[in-house]
Amino acid sequence: MKDTHKITLFFSFLFLISSAIAHSQSKTDSTLIKNKEIEEVVVTGQYSPQAIDKSIYQIEVISQEDIKNRAASTIADILNYNLNFVTIPNSGTGDSEANLFGLDGQYFKVLIDNIPLVTDNAMGSRVDLTKINLDNVERIEIVRGSMGVDYGSNSLTGLINIITKKKDSSKWRISGYVQEETVGNEYDWKEKGRHIQSLSVSHNISDKWFVSVGANRNDFQGFFGSREGKRYYQNDGNRGYEWLPKEQWSADALINFKTKNFTAFYKAQYLHELVNYYNPITKYAPLEEGGLYTYSSIDRDYSTDRLMNQLFIEATLFDKINYKGDFSYQKQDRKERDYFYDIAQREVFGEKPPYKSYQETEAWYTRGTFSRFLNSKIFDFQLGYEFNFMENFRSANSTPIGGLTTSGFKGDAQRHLDTYDVFASGEIRTLSGLSLRPGFRTSFSSKFDNQYSYSLAMKYILTPDSNIRAEFASTNRTPNFEELYTYFVDVNHDVQGNEDLVPEKGYSSSIHWHWKTKPGSDFRSEINLGTLYIDLKDKIELSTINTQPLQYRYINVDKYLSWGLHMGSSFYYKNLNFTLGASYFGVSEKLEDDINGIKVITPPDEYLYTFQLNSSIHYNIPKWETTLSVYYKYNGKESNYVFNSSTDTYYLGKQDDFSMLDASIRKSLFKKAIELTLGVRNIFDVKNIDTTAAQAGAHQGPISSLNLFYGRSYFAKLGFNLNL
Repeated sequence: MKDTHKITLFFSFLFLISSAIAHSQSKTDSTLIKNKEIEEVVVTGQYSPQAIDKSIYQIEVISQEDIKNRAASTIADILNYNLNFVTIPNSGTGDSEANLFGLDGQYFKVLIDNIPLVTDNAMGSRVDLTKINLDNVERIEIVRGSMGVDYGSNSLTGLINIITKKKDSSKWRISGYVQEETVGNEYDWKEKGRHIQSLSVSHNISDKWFVSVGANRNDFQGFFGSREGKRYYQNDGNRGYEWLPKEQWSADALINFKTKNFTAFYKAQYLHELVNYYNPITKYAPLEEGGLYTYSSIDRDYSTDRLMNQLFIEATLFDKINYKGDFSYQKQDRKERDYFYDIAQREVFGEKPPYKSYQETEAWYTRGTFSRFLNSKIFDFQLGYEFNFMENFRSANSTPIGGLTTSGFKGDAQRHLDTYDVFASGEIRTLSGLSLRPGFRTSFSSKFDNQYSYSLAMKYILTPDSNIRAEFASTNRTPNFEELYTYFVDVNHDVQGNEDLVPEKGYSSSIHWHWKTKPGSDFRSEINLGTLYIDLKDKIELSTINTQPLQYRYINVDKYLSWGLHMGSSFYYKNLNFTLGASYFGVSEKLEDDINGIKVITPPDEYLYTFQLNSSIHYNIPKWETTLSVYYKYNGKESNYVFNSSTDTYYLGKQDDFSMLDASIRKSLFKKAIELTLGVRNIFDVKNIDTTAAQAGAHQGPISSLNLFYGRSYFAKLGFNLNL
């Protein structure tokens, strides 16, 4: 990063906190934060880790056991079956993004141990969920609804906090697995299917020190579908893959230090991803002057490298105040290269040229909170800061290859966006069972006017077995680099960013009722009922600003409303666990009556509703050390207003409903030293979903179907776990 004052400020905070810790006297305090060995302890949005029932927020937890039962390797594998999440893969680029409550990934944050993950345009938003593997994950915490005060902008619909493992009960643990999957009905050992290998080693050096390292390889060989692969030579559009081949290598390392009054860990994570695009356009001609005639194509490799460093400190300052501090440096570099492929010889012609970066993001981030100022069980408050320094480089428009291209800034350019946030909240706990937490955040930016967020969360204990939670909160979404600075102009395209954009302002309100039976009996049940309302103003859209010639620009034009009901329930009887959930949500998107002469015909105040249902069944057979699992989700029909550039109007598009079903069996052997998991994904063999409700991009034709899945697939996972 060229601006050295940002780095100086970043490390000055680290030095200041370290100095305060060094000059504090050690003191044993039974109320200090401990990693308690209790079930479903959560940290997201909490002053200190606590049982999920005591959290003032409604938090959903996906456990490590659930991850194992699904043989899930990425976050995308998990979220497909959660209510109101719709994971949308891009078979043309290999990326994937999830929508929540009808809004895309720009409106919820993805965190790893409270640190937002760097992406192409921002921190924590529009995260490619297929780039996060689950090998070292302890649990996943999900909060639905605005978390703007606690976690800043881009968290209107909620957040996902991925909590990694930082301890182990064994002196030494060596574990790993191999996993083989078909991709639809395609599989072989070398050039078809999905092949995953993983290895991790952890060691308790002493009661205070813990270290771990791990590595994972996820090799997705692509999905042929109706295509013929990279060796096909006919110029009829059938060469290549419906889903591009993608190989990921990821590695992580952790060192953790813990005493009664002080905890610190440093963690590093690295990802390398290679996506191969095979051009359907071929030609029969010499590859060099005087050479022999041969069939060839110009193909492209896309490479992504992402590095994440994190330092966490938790300590008692001045013998009283609890401090938690996160410090992170992240960098993501996306590169591409084109090369000639000799199809007849089945080899690359010459040497592949070096990669050229087309997008690079670099971020310094720090977040800290101070709490427990008062030794009171009735009232506590928290003060916090969050500083984020981001720089984004984009090359000028790259040369399109078979319709694939990367848009950039005007010329090879670098842009930066810095934010400085401070926030505060207080928690009041009354003897009557009522808890209140008001909060406020101020955001200062190098680009935009000051932004303010506020919230009021409430929890009331109705009975020892039930409680009710409510929250009203606001948050903003700052325009990302793409919306601000995109410049994609050539003979066929005219898509431009807008530096005059203003941040979106969003509000959410929710009410949740939770009830569960008393523990101790063979039959137990748990029910959650809730409602959520979202109001988003000044929503940014890529809109047509001129029809002759056709030009697009990002502008603040929309108002987005969403509300609905959702239910979740769990029932336990001895070794059987059954869950059932449902949601019914509607969206109303009010567009301007007239946008540069283009008439908009969206009916006012009309909500378009969607129904979803999910369920799971788990049956454990202790004698056989076996667990049987079944997962089901129904995605109801969807409607959406889509702009038709040929008539300059909006029409009501429809999208078909579909159902998903997975099943697995997990068997442990030799006292859990060996574990075998077999299963089937997408049993109903869903592939393409008919739709007229999907908005095409600039200069694209109408979309008639979404390529969401590649059909029914089978998997086998063999793992080992050695405790030494």
